[in-house]
Amino acid sequence: MGQPLRVASTSEQSPDSPAEPQSAQDSPRQAPTLTIVPPNPIEAAPQSDRSRTRRGFNMAHPLQIRMLSQVIIYSAIIFVLLAIPVFKPLMQALDNPALSWQERAVVANDLLNLHARFWPWALGAGLVVLIHCIHSIRLMHRVAGPLARLKQVFPQVGNGNLCVRTTLRQGDYLTPEVDLVNQMTVQLHSKITALKHVQVLLALDATRIRELALAKEDPALASLAKQMEQNLSGLKSSLDTFKTHSG
Repeated sequence: MGQPLRVASTSEQSPDSPAEPQSAQDSPRQAPTLTIVPPNPIEAAPQSDRSRTRRGFNMAHPLQIRMLSQVIIYSAIIFVLLAIPVFKPLMQALDNPALSWQERAVVANDLLNLHARFWPWALGAGLVVLIHCIHSIRLMHRVAGPLARLKQVFPQVGNGNLCVRTTLRQGDYLTPEVDLVNQMTVQLHSKITALKHVQVLLALDATRIRELALAKEDPALASLAKQMEQNLSGLKSSLDTFKTHSG
């Protein structure tokens, strides 16, 4: 990745010494040098916060609510489908008028015994469903968390902030996808920074061309330098919409 450059003057005039005017014909103007700015800390270690564990759950993601609803609905359907074939024959036998009261008493006794055996099993199955729901929430939280972070990062990148990076908690899923997004942002950051460097160099060249046109009194060259400066000004305005340094 290229490092950002800043224009710095090659020489400074002492306040105690008188100024010495020089004409453009006698000595050409020395081009400013470019000072290397140290890289941003955010680019050096974008993944340093990945191992950080965040406690607590974020706001429920629609995907979490949808998955939890599906688990509860399908569990209720299975519970009803298992209960119908168990209780329906005995309930129909109690409503049969052809049976005597002794036979109905036997059926009622069987129904009570079945209830005594069924509800502990039903409570155990309900406990398993509850554990499954909690596990599903935790599992989907590991997916919804990265999605929520990417949802926050995408608008910033769209607005031109190329210094933003997505960090995950320990144990989160979608790690390869988040790495690809961070890699994409780093590549865009590098290319935009390189374009800004080229724009600075071209602006210096345009300044030299304008000074040369003034020295030679060449209208065509002066017009070319003016047009070049206007184009570079538009390019600079477009590149300034991208944030390539922190702060």
